[in-house]
Amino acid sequence: MNFTKIAVACGLAFAALSAQAAGPTIPAGTRVIFLSGASAPDNFLADIAGSLLTNVVAIRSADTAINHRAFLGQAAAGIPGVPVGTNILFIKRSAGGSVFGVDPVARAARIQTLDFNNCTTLTTGNFAWQCGLRGIDPGIAGHATASNTGLVPDFGVSDVEPALFRQPYNTENGQPQLSPAELATLTNRPVNQIMMGIVATNAVAASTHISRSQYGGMLAGLIQDWSQIDGSTDPVVVCRRVDGSGTQSSYNWFFTGFPCNNASNGFSATVPATAGDSFGFVGGAGTVANPIVIDPSAGFTVIENSGSGDVRNCLTAAQNGTDFNVRGSNNLNYRVLFSNVGGPSKAIGVLSLDSYVTAGTGANGYTFRHLDGAGTYTYTGGTDGSGTQASSAGATGIAPSKANLVNGLYDFVVELSIQARNAAVTNVNGDVVPALSTDAVKTGFFNEFVRRAGSTRYTGNDGGTFVTVPNAFATLPQVASYATRPALVSKFSRGGNTCAPLIAFPPL
Repeated sequence: MNFTKIAVACGLAFAALSAQAAGPTIPAGTRVIFLSGASAPDNFLADIAGSLLTNVVAIRSADTAINHRAFLGQAAAGIPGVPVGTNILFIKRSAGGSVFGVDPVARAARIQTLDFNNCTTLTTGNFAWQCGLRGIDPGIAGHATASNTGLVPDFGVSDVEPALFRQPYNTENGQPQLSPAELATLTNRPVNQIMMGIVATNAVAASTHISRSQYGGMLAGLIQDWSQIDGSTDPVVVCRRVDGSGTQSSYNWFFTGFPCNNASNGFSATVPATAGDSFGFVGGAGTVANPIVIDPSAGFTVIENSGSGDVRNCLTAAQNGTDFNVRGSNNLNYRVLFSNVGGPSKAIGVLSLDSYVTAGTGANGYTFRHLDGAGTYTYTGGTDGSGTQASSAGATGIAPSKANLVNGLYDFVVELSIQARNAAVTNVNGDVVPALSTDAVKTGFFNEFVRRAGSTRYTGNDGGTFVTVPNAFATLPQVASYATRPALVSKFSRGGNTCAPLIAFPPL
């Protein structure tokens, strides 16, 4: 196999790249723009990245969930402040979820990213290269050393606003929540709305009524088998995300009350269950060679997954009764012995509706369900999202449909946030990292990225086919009048505050 040489002069993380290393050809002077955070909107973000660049070469990480990806190309026309043809390497990291689009941005922390010196070519699929990883995340030994080859994110994306990432359930790797001073270094913008979903494996009959309180009880480990729900004694399996994931944070808010309900206002949040609460938690070192083992045949089981792709794989493995390997909480490796169950497991999941194409009609072992009711909500069609979504016969409750989203009927919805540094920050490695506004190219790219992410053109294919999963998103009413785009713009908003109720905008 032949490899091209890499030549990059693009800042601290790539300063030590070898000119003889294997990887894509990256022209000298290429501008590197690094976005980190939420995995929920990955398809949405990839579509926009493709619209901002021409002659795109797509690059991915080796993990099956594709928690790291990059797009190498030239700036297209229509990006204010960015000359057409500027060579740009746009990197998106999803590993660890939304908190990595908040805390490392505020703290200018070096974090793990793609290693463009350690790649192999791909001959099938949408990606031309598959690369290894480099760098050390906060909370992992060696992070604060000069030898950490991680990259500082330029801006971040999260399913919810930065203030929601609070201890002890919405931070990762034992890292403290942002202080008020650190929060003040971020300028964040509510971008669009995204639905979160009720998900279950096919082993859970479509006729099964699941209330939000029952779903929350399973997530918290207060309901450990299905006897209260469908009358069976089958154990509950939870395929959730790791602490710090914005998707997980949205579930913590909606189902357990954290951090909106706390002791200061007379309520206490219900604690979300973790992998350690699994009845069949065998233990292990957490290394690849000696992973932590969980045996679902013992009863109630929780698996913490780094990305939404890992959750999807977890649900598929639970339905198929096949063993599942994943790198989860605190970068530890887990092996879940679904084969010991002897058949499908009744599992629920933590997923946003951007996964509706992958969920499809249930061929991968799971489907989205109606909120506070019975019935599946499935997708039939191609991978471009242009197919048909429909409820199963006799469904009750509230379907996670675009119509229910924009009309405020489906209330398990959050407002995507994108944030950047507004001041210079000195990180633990001694790097002085400036505010985004000091770089005209990065600022122009950021502003146009945010503008497109919030427009009806990219949340609803208004005027062309751009978004892979348009029915998962809606434009905020603050951005565009719902009177002129009633099917694409929400009539309700939380105003960028997840703890606030959905209110009509403008008030009716």
